[in-house]
Amino acid sequence: MEAEQDPAVAQDNDSEQPNPVGRPLKFKTVEDLELAIQNYFAECDPHTEKTLVEVGRDSHDNMLFDSRLRITEQKPYTVSGLARSLGIDRDTLINYKKRDEFIGSIQAAYDRCHEYAESQLFGRAQAGAAFSLKNNWGWKDRTEVENNHTGNVSFVNDVPRPKTGNAEP
Repeated sequence: MEAEQDPAVAQDNDSEQPNPVGRPLKFKTVEDLELAIQNYFAECDPHTEKTLVEVGRDSHDNMLFDSRLRITEQKPYTVSGLARSLGIDRDTLINYKKRDEFIGSIQAAYDRCHEYAESQLFGRAQAGAAFSLKNNWGWKDRTEVENNHTGNVSFVNDVPRPKTGNAEP
């Protein structure tokens, strides 16, 4: 005799079925996604790296190397860079943003990229930052013209015009 299955348990088992349409999600949990996002930003931030540098040659003319620590430069935070680091394309990242479970994590990462681009307006890379803000974040250059003329406007129509008809030699 088979035991009856609790309907709540049956429903939970159904929710674990793979996504029937499209490719399965790369990130199964919010925690996995957040960890990958944190890794992207950590890789962009300045950090120390161990590198090999040539320090000379030995008596047989072989190169000698030593390891040195160096501090990397800040890499820009970009949505394309984030997507690449996550192993997905921009469109897939946008689709993840539409999912309720991932929207908070993705939006926070987007906001961080946006904030970075905005902060660059105060540095040397203004043109690149302005381009990014216009093309990725909907910013626009706007020129305002203020018209504070309060007097009367009059039109003058006394422009000399050539005579029509036959001209005398």
